[in-house]
Amino acid sequence: MESARIVAWRYNYLQRLNKLQSEGSQIVFLDETWYDTHDVVRKGWGDGTCNCILKSPSSRGKRIMVLHAGGREGWVPNCLYLSARNIQDSKADSHDEMSREVFENWFKTRLLQNLPRDKKCVIVMDNASYHSRQAIKFPLLDNL
Repeated sequence: MESARIVAWRYNYLQRLNKLQSEGSQIVFLDETWYDTHDVVRKGWGDGTCNCILKSPSSRGKRIMVLHAGGREGWVPNCLYLSARNIQDSKADSHDEMSREVFENWFKTRLLQNLPRDKKCVIVMDNASYHSRQAIKFPLLDNL
């Protein structure tokens, strides 16, 4: 069961999005994902009439990173980011494949440049570490 705080937060978030949309704002969601090209299913369903043995590929293939943005109006044009790396150069978690520099470059040169100029756009993203960065780091009181 979710806490009352989380339920209230979600309610307020959805209310804000609905209000912005009703005022004419375009809501744009962004996210990234990855896919390993040589992934195989390890288990499956069968009817018992034959033994199914999956052959694993001889190489681990490539990890494909996908980053895009869109919403009710469809995908933002010219915004798709695709990147491929050899699996042995990749980590288990896709968050190691994306960096602040890559994300910020995509955000500035692909996303912002291709959003409509004739209406207010609201960009919604999760709190992945590379989605935000503190430009100026202020000293902590403990360090003074």
